[in-house]
Amino acid sequence: MSERDTAPEARQRQPAELIDELLGLLAGPRASTFYASYAALVRDLCRTDAVLVLEVGGPEHAAQGEDSGRYHALGEAGAQQDLRDLAAQFTDERWRASEAQGYTHELYRKSDGLGAVMLVVRLLDRAPSALLLSLPERDRAHIKEALVRALLVKDLRPAHAPSREITPLSDASPQSGLLDILGLATEVLQAPRFGAAALALVNGAVRTLGLRQAVLCWRSAADAEVLAISHIDRFESTSRLVTALKGAAAEALATDSVISVERPGSEIASSAHAGESIVGPPEHRALLNALEGMRYVTSLPMRDGSGQAQAVLITVSDEKALSPEVTNQALLMLEMIYPRLSDSRWRDANWLKRLRRALLQRVELLVGPGRPWLKFGAMAISVLVLVMLFVQVPYRVEATAQLTTDSTRLITSQIDGRLLDVWVDVGDSVREGQPLARLDTTDLEQQKTEILSEIQRYKAEEDKARASGALAEMQVAAARRAQAQARFKRVDYLLQQALSQAPFEGVVIEGERRNLLGSSLKRGDKIFRIAQVRDLYVVLQVPEHAIRDLRGDAEAELLLLSHPRQPIRLKISAFVPMAQVKGEEGNQFLLRAQIVDPAESWWRPGMTGLAKIEAGPRNIAWILFHRMIDKLRLLLWW
Repeated sequence: MSERDTAPEARQRQPAELIDELLGLLAGPRASTFYASYAALVRDLCRTDAVLVLEVGGPEHAAQGEDSGRYHALGEAGAQQDLRDLAAQFTDERWRASEAQGYTHELYRKSDGLGAVMLVVRLLDRAPSALLLSLPERDRAHIKEALVRALLVKDLRPAHAPSREITPLSDASPQSGLLDILGLATEVLQAPRFGAAALALVNGAVRTLGLRQAVLCWRSAADAEVLAISHIDRFESTSRLVTALKGAAAEALATDSVISVERPGSEIASSAHAGESIVGPPEHRALLNALEGMRYVTSLPMRDGSGQAQAVLITVSDEKALSPEVTNQALLMLEMIYPRLSDSRWRDANWLKRLRRALLQRVELLVGPGRPWLKFGAMAISVLVLVMLFVQVPYRVEATAQLTTDSTRLITSQIDGRLLDVWVDVGDSVREGQPLARLDTTDLEQQKTEILSEIQRYKAEEDKARASGALAEMQVAAARRAQAQARFKRVDYLLQQALSQAPFEGVVIEGERRNLLGSSLKRGDKIFRIAQVRDLYVVLQVPEHAIRDLRGDAEAELLLLSHPRQPIRLKISAFVPMAQVKGEEGNQFLLRAQIVDPAESWWRPGMTGLAKIEAGPRNIAWILFHRMIDKLRLLLWW
């Protein structure tokens, strides 16, 4: 093993450096270390553990294996034990498989018990030769990349010097064509951003393949999107040519195969019946018709790891069509660069497109590729229908609610008059005996003064009659004085009634100060209503259409408007079997519910909120559509 094989920095070199060294090695003379250097470079380029170059049928340096003596090693790179394990797996059957399709790969078990993958590539050399590569089983995801790189450097026949000018593959030798393809792939892989990589691909394809134009298109849902056109930085996405390119790309993505169409030579000079004799799919025929003067159009699909076409490289030429060998080489190159292009494209996209792609990948993982959103939508709707039909959830009836208590007292006016002072308002807490309001008593005070004068006058008349011995006149004066005193007591009582006081400790629930102040009252008119904050219960108003679903002992929850985050547990205790009309709301039934939770200090009679009454489990479809079905039954008498 050479010094280079053991150098730790050898595995860290960039692909461009390795390719340049490979080009120099293949272009130079065949030294004794040619195959050893070639094996070391391939190992670094393909990132494998071991590489072995075998000549088939040679007698020297026989490899250990079941066909020992028929193969001998020309070059090797890697640990000796790995090389021996790799050589032991090479058989006639695997050689024939590599000859038939150009390569083969299989799993095998190394002597240390670890699993590995063997790649066998048929080399193009002076004598029948094979390239064997070994990768750890844990790196199976990199098999395709390693295989593509190995296939691109399998031609060891003499080549031109590295300083030669690039010629179109249609005119170049197979060896130079492979090197040019590999150089184009390296140029694309080294581009820092997706836009630069796409332009490098289409411009390099024109230069390397001898084309007039190359176009990169990408799958976009069920259609295709044109991302790059050779030697054009900006293009109008709605133009006739771009529309034809989108249609051809979508056609290639749908068929997932290489599509080639050719215009007969006579059509180029005559346009009278242009496009009538072009053979091929309709979208490609339309594209070729849109490309005046062009004769050949070939669409090359780019596939992802699952083998599904995700992008298309459309090639346009006016002289020669792509040969099958060049087409295969181009397809290998596209498979090698697709992962990098795909990652770069979505890495450079905005966050919305990245989110959509992430969702699409998860949907495709669930339902498979090909119209994933349609399949996912159909599956989601089916699951939703099944859930709605068979899954039952608690059903609750909504009702308006109000806190109420029976411990209330109505404060009324005991005399006629005008309210002079009002000291409390709705919501105020009052204590027993606290003054609430006072009527104007000016007239009563004047009456009281007049009555006192009369009492004094009648007393003087009584004393005068007693002194003169007029017994009858004295008795009349005494009777009048007693009458005046009775009137005085009545006026004094009315003065006391002019002041309204709280009968007990509670809360004012009716009687707004701004409406009462200065108002004229008659005896018996309502002034205030005071309630004690105790023995509270809830009155619920349930719509008529929902009353059939409730039980007499149902439980409920109440959310008050003042504290909507704190639910209050209730239990239905009574039902009023007569509906009440509530305007536009229709008929409402009243239910009485007891409060299960302990009373809070901030509760006040008259507070309102929304209650939800438990009506038992129902399936989701019934909850959503039972009212509509009831209306249809009433409408159709069904």
